[in-house]
Amino acid sequence: MKTCTFTGNRPNKLPWGYDETDFRCLSAVDAITDEVFRAAKEGFSTFVCGMAMGADMLFAEAVLAVKKVYDVSLECAVPYKFQSARWDEKSKKRYSAVLERADIVTVLSNEYTPWCMHARNRYMVDKADRLIALNFADSGGAKYTMDYAKSKRVEIIDLVRKKIF
Repeated sequence: MKTCTFTGNRPNKLPWGYDETDFRCLSAVDAITDEVFRAAKEGFSTFVCGMAMGADMLFAEAVLAVKKVYDVSLECAVPYKFQSARWDEKSKKRYSAVLERADIVTVLSNEYTPWCMHARNRYMVDKADRLIALNFADSGGAKYTMDYAKSKRVEIIDLVRKKIF
């Protein structure tokens, strides 16, 4: 069983921000979906998503689309129990809809801690054979996750370097 995980930016670090109708976001969705399909064709059967706003939601939704064609599973790696508590209603509904369709939901902490996001990122990389990354920032969680994956010799598909958005 091969596992593919994902890392990416939250909306504040994405070039299109919250505007998912922006052509760059649409291009990113296509790139993510293409990579998930490719991974499924190559025998990846488990996909793990960290469930943050922004790129993570795009990835989770791509996996749910691929599930219609391939026998793959989605694991939602939730860093802490009430991750979406402070989100706007639209984002909460989207988050809940993904969780409801996930095959596995892993909650790593009952409460927020200063290190729970890093623990979630390490959890995902430690399971990974491949990491798909959509990272436009030089610092932050996605960069940390890519660096950790590199140190663990996990294959990294860097969508920002692979495509122009």
